[in-house]
Amino acid sequence: MRNVFLVSYDVCDSKRLRLTHKKLCGFGIALQYSVFRCELNPLQLHALKEQLWSILNMDEDRVMVVDLGPAGARGDDCVEFWGTSRLEKVARTAVIV
Repeated sequence: MRNVFLVSYDVCDSKRLRLTHKKLCGFGIALQYSVFRCELNPLQLHALKEQLWSILNMDEDRVMVVDLGPAGARGDDCVEFWGTSRLEKVARTAVIV
């Protein structure tokens, strides 16, 4: 099951900042300059942590990961934008096999 995560970062070094942004682009969509919305299963979340931890300096940088809940449930409805939203509502349908 995939959950929606809000990932925000504050990275001090410009090289690590670019690498962090580029890495997160592969896992989700940018909502703002340093805020991403990512739909991840547990394996993908672990991969994201491993890849970011290899970039970050834990004494200077920080990343905040907020679990908003299952995709298609509250995780899609609990983020509110004022002004222009970069997040489009995803249409979901159930398929019974």
